[in-house]
Amino acid sequence: MKIIETLIPSRRDTMIPLTVVEADSYPARLLICAHGFKANRKEDGRFVTVAKALAANGITSVMMGFPGCDESKDDFINYTLKNCLDDIGTARAYMESNYEIIPDEMGMIGYSMGGRLTALYIAEHPEIKCIGLWAAASYDGFDSEEDFLGVSLKHIYMETEEKGYCDFHNEFDDTWIKLSKGLIDDMAQLKPEDGLKGYEGCALVVHGDEDITVPYAVAENTYAKLEKAKDKKLLTVHGADHGFGAWNDRPDLSAQLTDGTIEYFRKHLA
Repeated sequence: MKIIETLIPSRRDTMIPLTVVEADSYPARLLICAHGFKANRKEDGRFVTVAKALAANGITSVMMGFPGCDESKDDFINYTLKNCLDDIGTARAYMESNYEIIPDEMGMIGYSMGGRLTALYIAEHPEIKCIGLWAAASYDGFDSEEDFLGVSLKHIYMETEEKGYCDFHNEFDDTWIKLSKGLIDDMAQLKPEDGLKGYEGCALVVHGDEDITVPYAVAENTYAKLEKAKDKKLLTVHGADHGFGAWNDRPDLSAQLTDGTIEYFRKHLA
């Protein structure tokens, strides 16, 4: 098992930071890991923990930093769901070109907004046979929400219509960023629940019962929408908020998240 750090060109002529955790043997199944809103590609090491454990099971993993996140030098205004999906496709193509990947047996894990991306991606990619949805924002629509991470949608819509972006205070890292009109339009128009409803692979839904960022009811809805799944499991991490212990020094909660994911992917993807 070896960990590779590299940069690859995006379709926007920017560079995507990439982490590859190589499998112990090839050909290998590919696991794609999609991080959350303004997060880092390794999700505080949790993606790497899962990837390292699965390397011995013939699974190679790739993690990419989305526009304006992580070590990306791209401007955050380019963070849209469509651009993130483009970067997922670019990272996958890189892996298929540089490693011996089994084409029809892939997996994907998405955390928070990465879970939304995962639900969108599987709608057009039936080769994704196993998914992990960590505190996933995998619900349709945006207009029905009152706010986005504490900022009223009315304000966001008005400002993005006027300027093409909204100045937004991100409480996760206490920075000011620009939410693009493209992101807001993608959130309103793209339908992750379509991907969930049509998915025929295996699905693990993991959610903390004290999550107020993406409420636990979203996980219940996600689980219900996976009506065609070959296998599905809802893993509730009791006492966990949206950070699964990363925000309140509870490594035991992160361990439940990663251990449960490793066990499920060993059974359904390895």
